[in-house]
Amino acid sequence: MAAALAALCGCAAGDDAAPKTAFREPERLRVGEAQRKALCDRARPDVVSDVFCAGEGPNITSLAELRSALDIITLDGMAEEGFAITGNSTSLSARSVSAINPRMVYMRPPGVRGNEFISMAFARGEQFAELVVRNRATDELTFYLAMFTQGCNDAAGGCTPGDLLTEAVESNWERLDLYIEDDLVNTPLDCLVCHQPDGPGTPKLLRMQEIDPPWNHWFFNLSDGGHAMIDDYLAAKGDEPFAGLVGSDVYQSNPGLLSSTLYFAGSGLQPNEFVSAVIEREVKASAAARGGNQPMDNSVPGESATWSAIYERAKRGEAISVPYHDVKVTDPGKLARMTQAYTDYREGRLAREELPDIREVYPDDPVLLANMGFATEPGLGGKELVLQACAQCHNDRLDQSVSRARFNVDIGRLSGEQKELATARIMLAADHPGVMPPVRFRTLSDEAKAELIDYLKR
Repeated sequence: MAAALAALCGCAAGDDAAPKTAFREPERLRVGEAQRKALCDRARPDVVSDVFCAGEGPNITSLAELRSALDIITLDGMAEEGFAITGNSTSLSARSVSAINPRMVYMRPPGVRGNEFISMAFARGEQFAELVVRNRATDELTFYLAMFTQGCNDAAGGCTPGDLLTEAVESNWERLDLYIEDDLVNTPLDCLVCHQPDGPGTPKLLRMQEIDPPWNHWFFNLSDGGHAMIDDYLAAKGDEPFAGLVGSDVYQSNPGLLSSTLYFAGSGLQPNEFVSAVIEREVKASAAARGGNQPMDNSVPGESATWSAIYERAKRGEAISVPYHDVKVTDPGKLARMTQAYTDYREGRLAREELPDIREVYPDDPVLLANMGFATEPGLGGKELVLQACAQCHNDRLDQSVSRARFNVDIGRLSGEQKELATARIMLAADHPGVMPPVRFRTLSDEAKAELIDYLKR
C-alpha cells in the first residue's frame, strides 16, 4: 500500500493497456544548506536571490528580520508602499484566516525608493511567508515560499495554538528554508495552481479576486465591511503587535494600494472576479429583507445571485475557490468565545499553552463551509464531487509531466488500478500528509467520501 500511495502522489490517466507515462515523482524538500545551495545553483536575477545567495546567506530568525533583509518597509502615510490585511482568503493559508487571525500582505511597487517590486504575505498559524518578485531579465513573476521552524517542531506534542497563533510565531525561528516555485510544483504547496492556472507557458498573475472597491474582505477604514472586521480584530487583539504593526495601525490597511499595484503589474483582470460592490449590495439587501444587518452582524447570512454565478464556475473546477459572499466568515458564537479566550491570554488570565485554536471560528453549517471553499457541497453526486474537490489541481491545463497528472477529473481515462489508488488516498486519515484532497484546501464528509468512492468504482 505504501508503494502504491507514493506512486499516486496526487491521484492518477490512461487505461490498463496504455504505456506507462514517465512522470516526475515527488521529492522530499531539502533543508538547510543543501536547499540553499540547490536554490542558488538556479539563482534568478531578482531581489530574493540577491539576498539569499550572497555569500553565506542571511541568518534570519524572525519575520521582522525577513522584512528587513528584503527591504520591505511600510512608510508613514503609505503613499507609495504599505500593507493590506484580509479577513478571508483563498490562499495557501485560507483555513487559518479570519478577522481575528488575518493575513497580512506587504507590497513595494516598482520604483519605490529606486527598488524593484516585491510583495510578502503572512498569516499566523502557518510556518511560512509567501514572496513574489519579478525576474529582471524576463520581467516574469517568480514565487517563493520561505518556510521556518520553531523549537516546538521538535517537541513531543508538536506546536500548540499558543506557539502558532500568538506573537511567538513571528520570532525565535530556528531555521529558515527558501523554496522557489519549481521546488513546490509536485506538492500541495504549489504556487502555480493559482498563479498560473492555464499551465506552463502561459502568463503568471498576481491574485486579488476582490480587485475593485469596496474590497469586501479587506480591512479598510472607509467601508462598512472593512470597519466591521477591524472592530472584530481589535476586540480580540487590542494593541498587540502583529507582523510589525501595533493596535490602531490596522486602520492603515490599504487594499487600494494593493489593487493598483496589481493593475500596473498587468494583473488587473482577475479570472472569475469577485464583483465587490454588486455582491455587497445584494448581500445587504437580502439579509435586511430577513431582519439581518450585514455586514456588522452576519447571524443572518446574505445571498447574492452575482456571487452564485462565480461560485458555480469554481464548483465546476473552472476556476479557483472564490471568497465567501458575506464579509465575515465567522460564526458569531464561536467568534465571541475565541475573542474572549485571546483577550484572557493577552491580559494574563490564560497561559499561552492553554490558548485554544482561535482558527476554529468557522460555522458548522456544511453549506456555508462549502461556500467558503473548505468543504464540498452536501448532496452532490460523484461527478460533481470530483469536480468540486479535485478539478482545481487535477486538470488538463496544469503541468502534465508531474505525478499529480496521474489523476484527472475525467475518470473515464483512469485505469482500475489508478481508481483504487485514488480511493486509498481519499480514505486516509485527515492528518495524513497524503490524504486527498489536502485538508489545507478542502475536506470531505463521510457521506461525500462514500459517494466519491462509489463513483470511482464504476
